[in-house]
Amino acid sequence: METLNKTIKKLNEQEYKELLSAVAGRKNNKPYLVLEAARLQNYDENTMMQTLGVNASTYYTLKSRLNEKIAQYLSQNAQNPISALKEKVAMVPAMLFGNDREVSIRALKNLEKQLTEYDLSNELIVVYKALARLSMYNGDFDFYEKEYNKHVAYSLSVVKAEDLFFEFSKRTGMYLLTRDERDLESVKTVLRELTNISELYHGHRLFVLFNIVRIYYLCTLTSRSENLKALEIEIDSILQQIRKHFETYEMDTFYQSIRFVVDFLYFEYYQRTGNSVRADHYYNQVNSQVPEVAHKPIFSFFVTQFLHSKLERFLVNHDISGLTDLNSELEGCFDVNTNEPYPFISFKKYQAISKFYEGDYNGAAKTINSLRNDMSLKKYLFSDVECKLFQALNYAMMGEDGLCSQLIQSIKRQTSEDESLFEPASMFIKLLKAAIKPEEFRKKVKKITELFEAFNAANTGSKRILWFVKMDESVIRKLANPIKE
Repeated sequence: METLNKTIKKLNEQEYKELLSAVAGRKNNKPYLVLEAARLQNYDENTMMQTLGVNASTYYTLKSRLNEKIAQYLSQNAQNPISALKEKVAMVPAMLFGNDREVSIRALKNLEKQLTEYDLSNELIVVYKALARLSMYNGDFDFYEKEYNKHVAYSLSVVKAEDLFFEFSKRTGMYLLTRDERDLESVKTVLRELTNISELYHGHRLFVLFNIVRIYYLCTLTSRSENLKALEIEIDSILQQIRKHFETYEMDTFYQSIRFVVDFLYFEYYQRTGNSVRADHYYNQVNSQVPEVAHKPIFSFFVTQFLHSKLERFLVNHDISGLTDLNSELEGCFDVNTNEPYPFISFKKYQAISKFYEGDYNGAAKTINSLRNDMSLKKYLFSDVECKLFQALNYAMMGEDGLCSQLIQSIKRQTSEDESLFEPASMFIKLLKAAIKPEEFRKKVKKITELFEAFNAANTGSKRILWFVKMDESVIRKLANPIKE
């Protein structure tokens, strides 16, 4: 609401009336009420929701769509600084043929300052080439020709950095599915390339791209939370600077599209470091906005990482309603498919895990089975083994001993070549075998408990498997009980 308030209050009365007419409709429409409140009041999010009489999810959907309409309207308005600058750039070639060389050079230098402020490297290329041609006889030619060449290189570097920004999502997702060292090295290569570019050239866009990737890398791949904790001041400073760039260049389409990432990263960071108070603060800010972000396929990695952290949060607070509150909405709007393996597999697993903790073991097993039918997991051995173990656990909880045994045999065949890579999996198989083996109940409970403790002790490091499975006494007793409900 704060950003919307600032945007609306910056408009003069005529501009505001035109905007209101273009995007809000009649006076009793909710968008009209939101704009009027933004213009005349200083409501926070909660007050605005109460005024409109809507819940958080409906409000954030309304606000997001309204922001898109406003951005589209303002982008077509001549007062939009970026649109105005680009229109000036379109006139640059004509300046070469002006009547007064010095006037043209002064105008181009003024345009250069404005373009530099917005980091519009492609447009600066046009300006520097024009300045070089106009300065062929006054001694500045070499300077502007060098600036032209430098900005051509810089522009290509920005494009490369944007490519690496999205490549990081793909490579990281692949590694999290396989836990293969070769895939991890490809993630590190992406980060190294992006680091080199950001060190070679300076600009707020490269700063934003590099640091979003770096912080996700640290949060996703740093195994020791104390190492992350030591970076709190640095990470907070970086995220505040990124937020400042988003606010400064509020007409930048890319920035406005990814501005949610700052709060996502705050939640991610504090959840990883075990600071539940701060993690909950950011969780409450972003949770209801997730379905709107999930509508856009290009953000599937960020949504997937959020759900991963949301699951970690549940394992601490055991709030099942908090774990499942978005599931029905995400089923309808989270655009995942088999062409994007990491978001697809992860979301299906998230749904199955939710059902497991709701006590719907049949639903959990069916969800994992559906995942395995929808796409082959053979290329992702780590994920394949994990999914089969989890499905087998649900079969054991249901008393489907035959189906559980079939999966155990399948897993043993898959891991027979190098059992050392799957030591925790072998220990969990022993637990499942103990669960389906006929034995006196109390002895069975004791044995399963001991095996689960041994599994947790061995299940550490980057290749933790079934990290999301927590068994309290009631779950273990149900698993051990030969009489299922």
